[in-house]
Amino acid sequence: MNDKVPQPLKDKQELTRQSTINTVLKAIHELQAQGYAIRIKELMEHTGLSRSTFGKPHVREVLMRCGIVEAKALVEEEVDAKAPTSATKRLRKEIKRKDERIVKLNMENAELKQECELLRGRLFLLMQK
Repeated sequence: MNDKVPQPLKDKQELTRQSTINTVLKAIHELQAQGYAIRIKELMEHTGLSRSTFGKPHVREVLMRCGIVEAKALVEEEVDAKAPTSATKRLRKEIKRKDERIVKLNMENAELKQECELLRGRLFLLMQK
């Protein structure tokens, strides 16, 4: 194999990688802002990128940093280890934090539903006049 890749080609490839990373990050932020539970399927639909793109190392790294996918090494480490490792502890802490956020969002949702019912009642009464 020829290790002499022309510099312009390397630059173009790096530019393409950065563009893909930016597209994925933008989609993640937009979907998070809309309250979606982000999965690769949603990212594919939102970005128009193919499934294989999300398996590439530079995109996979972004997905791991954002907590959308887990590193395979960390999952294997958890299965093999008897005592909790720092990675296991970190993942448990992250799960706990996300569970707390889910509880908080569910409470907010219930409050908003109750407020909506009250407003519907008021609207109904106003329409009766």
